[in-house]
Amino acid sequence: MTAFTTLAATTSNPTMWYVTRAAATSSYVTLTGTVGLGLLRSLARSERRPNATYLWLLDESHQFLALLTAAFLALHLISLLFDSYLPFSVVNLLVPLNEPYKEIPIALGVLALYAMAAVLASSWLRRKISYTLWRNVHYVSFVVFALVTAHGLLAGSDSSQPWASAMYFGASAFIGVLTVVRIFASPRAQVARR
Repeated sequence: MTAFTTLAATTSNPTMWYVTRAAATSSYVTLTGTVGLGLLRSLARSERRPNATYLWLLDESHQFLALLTAAFLALHLISLLFDSYLPFSVVNLLVPLNEPYKEIPIALGVLALYAMAAVLASSWLRRKISYTLWRNVHYVSFVVFALVTAHGLLAGSDSSQPWASAMYFGASAFIGVLTVVRIFASPRAQVARR
């Protein structure tokens, strides 16, 4: 018996459970896109003469996906409050202790929430803080991605499904490859500028 059939059988109205799962999956997909676009922006900026239109499109898409990720995350959290199957409280969603379901994976999700909030806040305050601080806080995006991936794999009721495994593996491979390309592209770009 899968987690889906167990949960569906014990829940009189599984609507919130479906909303929670859909919002979580959507948030993960848009988070992957956001981190990927951030890496592509960084790669494009390291070019000798970056295309201004291309940079503008990457910037706007990156910011839009970041807000969409936050919106799906908010929907995920709100739907957890109204899901009658798992008794999450506001405290459970904000404090990584005494979780009613898979304590450590849920705690990872709570930590990811705070890390994501820091990254988003740094983006909104970008003109008011130093570039170095903004960039250092933005490196936390990699931690957010890792925490959310672990949270989804360990707490997600669909994580054993082939489509979910493919999603987590594909997203991790995508971000991993872009990160490696960015690391190794950076020194070449610096040498080319000298």
